[in-house]
Amino acid sequence: MGNPGPQFGYRHPLGRVQPCRGCTGERRRSLRKRKSSDLTAVLDVRNLSVAYRQSSGTLNHVVEKVDLKLFAGQVLGLAGESGSGKSTTALAAIGYKSSNVAITSGEALLGDRDLLVLPREDLRAIWGKEIAYVSQDSYGALSPATTIGHQFIQTIRRHFAISHADAVARCIELLRSVAIPDPESAVGRYSYEFSGGQLQRICIAMAMACKPRLLLLDEPTSGLDVTTQARISALIRELVSENNVATLYVSHDLALLRECSDELAVMYNGRVVEYGPTAAIVDRPQHPYTSALIRAVPSVRIPAKIEGISGQTPPSVVLGRCSFSDRCAYKREACEQTDIPDLLRNDGGVVKCLFPLKGQQARARIDTGRATGLSSTAPVLKVSNISCHYLFKKEPAVNNVSLTLRPKEIIGIVGESGSGKSTLLRAIAGLQPFSGSIEFDGEVLAASARKRSKIAKFGIQVIFQNPDTSLNPRHTIFDLIRRPLVLAREGKISRSDQHDIVVETMRSVSLPTSILDRYPSELSGGQKQRVAIARAFAPKPKVVLCDEITSALDVSVQAHVLQLLRDLSDKSGTAIVFVSHNLAVIRSLADKCMVMHLGKDIEQQPTEQLFNSPLQEYSRELLRAIPDLQCGDNENAFSPMRVSVKGEIN
Repeated sequence: MGNPGPQFGYRHPLGRVQPCRGCTGERRRSLRKRKSSDLTAVLDVRNLSVAYRQSSGTLNHVVEKVDLKLFAGQVLGLAGESGSGKSTTALAAIGYKSSNVAITSGEALLGDRDLLVLPREDLRAIWGKEIAYVSQDSYGALSPATTIGHQFIQTIRRHFAISHADAVARCIELLRSVAIPDPESAVGRYSYEFSGGQLQRICIAMAMACKPRLLLLDEPTSGLDVTTQARISALIRELVSENNVATLYVSHDLALLRECSDELAVMYNGRVVEYGPTAAIVDRPQHPYTSALIRAVPSVRIPAKIEGISGQTPPSVVLGRCSFSDRCAYKREACEQTDIPDLLRNDGGVVKCLFPLKGQQARARIDTGRATGLSSTAPVLKVSNISCHYLFKKEPAVNNVSLTLRPKEIIGIVGESGSGKSTLLRAIAGLQPFSGSIEFDGEVLAASARKRSKIAKFGIQVIFQNPDTSLNPRHTIFDLIRRPLVLAREGKISRSDQHDIVVETMRSVSLPTSILDRYPSELSGGQKQRVAIARAFAPKPKVVLCDEITSALDVSVQAHVLQLLRDLSDKSGTAIVFVSHNLAVIRSLADKCMVMHLGKDIEQQPTEQLFNSPLQEYSRELLRAIPDLQCGDNENAFSPMRVSVKGEIN
């Protein structure tokens, strides 16, 4: 792939710079003033190929001939499904590789230095000073054993010969710049004393401590609620602009990259399949894979059905043909017969496809097909005036909340972190003490699950956020799905019948029976979450409680999981309570929606009514904070850039 072009746009053959549609007027004006000498790439990645060494000694090629250019003040988004090679490419591009990683070709030039051949000692002098990295896991990135201030001071004094007092002053200045409340006292606190959003902003501040030239962001807002995500995204954009930092933003969230990045590279099977101005690629995708990714993203503005991408990403680079052809609805015979060259897009970008998509073919969406009326049958679950308290906290975590749920009905519960969503779910499941009453199928439930009847215990099932912790790693997939089935029927079911029911349940969640004897560690994230869903539905419950079950999944897997839940609910009559911080996900799935804030139910309406005419200002703020792929079509579209980062934020 050739030169992807200068900052924020592409160089016209006559030398004029054409800015991307996503640039603001102010940034366009500043771009026009730039001299050609300013357009030298901070990081120039050429022909990068990466492989993993197998235990047998063979190489598994996972990244093939990737070219990227990053310019000062520019954000380059790197998008794709899990397993597409995004993070491997990003880490390899800064010279970071584990012992089983082999760089088989290419160079990554930071100025005149090739990071791929520098000794480890030289790279350590560059990392943290000239190149900074912000990971997805802020809890793991910060040590719980030392104060935040101590970690800042270590980072700064490692690269600069300054006094302890000056380092402390720099630390306080940085914490204030990312809106950490009371930064003077924050320097003496530990990581576990901050919220998830605050920790992520602390990691960003630490990354900027040495004024790096290049910033690498690896899913920095994944798992955060929409308002915290919006504020952090706005903060990143502000810091990039003020400090003129070249930034590589790795994410599977195309809606977020639509808002945050100037240019976008879409990766599939270790290759960049489409590259160009972000707004142009999202509005007019030409590669079938990019188009499929966009259709998998739920929209907060359009009540459209989201579509997962059929099949799976190949485990290693496919050569000699289009690697997406097995999953492509538009493939032709020629796609199977040759390596695919880079073709020039009309906006100056490139697309690796022999038959690029055009017009409506690329952006077609389908109506949800969901029935508009709610069931008039008797409620299967009735929650009345529930309140929950935690020790040492004066205010209740859940304050006088009520809801009703009928068979086949899906209610979405949304709100920021700390709003009481998960606590309410735990109370319904019998895992959290509460006052008030809960009725299940006409039976008044005890607060503790241990004191509930067997019908209630197995009639209400829970799917947790993280299958890595909810699935026993020592049990096979067969045993994990079989266990609740056997317990629900007190062993009164033959082994052969158990096998048949487990196989039927596996098929209902689109899992191959070949994995029955495998362990959770041998499955992908999406497969593990499907196993958790199969386990929950195996005893044929009447209510399933879902706690942020798609927050860590890429958009394609998320689309499959959401459609699976809808299908299972329709077929079995199971009612679902779906907790999420993503309102776009709620709109694509739920029949009605509850908004929670500070433990209270501040609004509860049919989903479409709430999205079209929210009653509360807080609900409108949540909607405004959501990034959306259609934001370029309407000036009034919701945008995280419209959320102020000033003041105290969590």
